[in-house]
Amino acid sequence: MNDEKSRKELLQEPDPFLEFVGKAMDFGKKYQKQIIAAVGALLSVAIVITGVIYYKNQSEARAAMMLGKAVAKYNSIKKDESSFIAYEDVKKDFKALSEKYGSSASGKVALMQYANLCYLTKNYDEALKAYNQALNELGKTEFKTMILSGLGYSYEGKNDFEQAAKYFEMITSDDAAVMKDQALFNLARMYEKLGKPDLEKKAFSRIVSEYPDSMYFDLASEKVAS
Repeated sequence: MNDEKSRKELLQEPDPFLEFVGKAMDFGKKYQKQIIAAVGALLSVAIVITGVIYYKNQSEARAAMMLGKAVAKYNSIKKDESSFIAYEDVKKDFKALSEKYGSSASGKVALMQYANLCYLTKNYDEALKAYNQALNELGKTEFKTMILSGLGYSYEGKNDFEQAAKYFEMITSDDAAVMKDQALFNLARMYEKLGKPDLEKKAFSRIVSEYPDSMYFDLASEKVAS
């Protein structure tokens, strides 16, 4: 019974980063923990990418050092998930790095993290601005899906579900995109909020038919059958 209730709540009142939520978890608490884990994973990948780039000049090296310090500072505070003041503080470091060394690999990674932190601190307008800038800079890289998701989540935060759906749909229609089952789930949620049951059911049906191993499969199956 509790599990069924949680599934219903998840479908009706999901948190923005629903892809990190398990159907048997405390959704509110899990939401923030999974976002922080995801951001840490992003930074780890970014640092590896940055590490294999040959430093052509001292500017790139200084940018990498600044990124390392900002990441270390972030890691020292991320366990306190409710500390928005701490997030605001470290957010300034990533912004400064992205502005000073925007053309460097480290500067681009910093821009992504700045956008993420703007979202976490509910500064959705600034998050949209940063994500759009990141899309221009990194739209042809492996970060594209995450950037489009960030744009979708930020518009959802502003209750602009039409625009949010637009970005989730961009992911579902991109052959090179990753985590498309997640995007379909989020797209279905937006259609539900917009009062478009036929499109909502179509998105859920795609999860069922195309992604049988998805963490959203059971929830999607229930929605299709209802």
